Amino acid sequence: MRAPIPAPPSPALTMPTPPLPHDPQPQPPNKPGNDECCHSGCTFCVLEMYQEDLAAYEDALRAWQQRQQAAAAPVTQGVKKPRKRA
Repeated sequence: MRAPIPAPPSPALTMPTPPLPHDPQPQPPNKPGNDECCHSGCTFCVLEMYQEDLAAYEDALRAWQQRQQAAAAPVTQGVKKPRKRA
C-alpha cells in the first residue's frame, strides 16, 4: 500500500519574499593624473570637471548616508510603550 501524496504547499507559503531595493554606496570619481591637464585653460578642463564630480559625489554620499540611517532606525510609530504597574 502506498503512502498518500502530500498536497503541494499553498503558493502564499512558497513565494519568495521580494528583495529589498538595492541602494549601493556612491563611488568617488577617479582623480585625474598629473599629466591629464594641459594647463592651457580648456573649456572642459579635466581638473574642473573632477571638482564638479567630487562635489556631486559628496552630495550623493550624504544623501545615501541619511537613507541608510533612516532605514536602520527602529520604527516606533504605532508602538505603544508598556504602562507601569502600580
